[in-house]
Amino acid sequence: GAEQGLKFVEGAANYPGESQTDARLALVLLYNREHRYDDALAQLAALRQRYPANRLLWLEAGGTLLRAERPADAEKMLDEGIAMSARDPRPRMFGEDALWSYKRGTARAVLGKDAEAAADLRHALEVPGRDWTHGRTHLELGKLALKAGRRDEARRELEQAITLCSGDFDPYNAEAARRLLSR
Repeated sequence: GAEQGLKFVEGAANYPGESQTDARLALVLLYNREHRYDDALAQLAALRQRYPANRLLWLEAGGTLLRAERPADAEKMLDEGIAMSARDPRPRMFGEDALWSYKRGTARAVLGKDAEAAADLRHALEVPGRDWTHGRTHLELGKLALKAGRRDEARRELEQAITLCSGDFDPYNAEAARRLLSR
C-alpha cells in the first residue's frame, strides 16, 4: 500500500547509500503531494547541504514554501537562489529563468509587494518557458490587475492564462483563471 511504499522510500532516504539522493528527491515530491511541507523542506535542506551548488534545490524549496503559505520565507529562498543562479556559469534547464521569476513574483504578490511582483512576473513572460509557466504567470498578473481595479487588463491576462494552462496540461490553474474571470 501507499503507506508501506512511503516507509520504504523513507528508509532509503535515511540509509547512506547510492540511492539516498534519489529517495530524498522522491520524498520531496511525495511529501508535497501529501501537504507535508515541513517534511519536504527538511529533505530539501539535507539535499542543499549535500549539494550546495545545485540552484534547483533552492528553486524547489521556494516553491514548497509557497505551497506551505510561507511567502516571506519563499521570497528569501528564491532571492538566494536567483543570486546563486546569476553566478553559476552552468547551463540552465529550459524555462528555468521563467520559473525563478514566476515563483518570486508570486511570493511578492502574496506579500503585497505589487510593483516588485509585477516586474518579476513580466520578466517571466519575457524569457523562454513552458506554456504552463507563462499561463500561471498571466494568472498572477490577472490577480494583480483585479486587485488594482483594472478589469480589462485582468480579463486579458486571465484569458491568456486559460489558453496557455489548458494547452499545457494545467487544468487546475486554467480553472482558477476561469473562476476569477466569471466574477
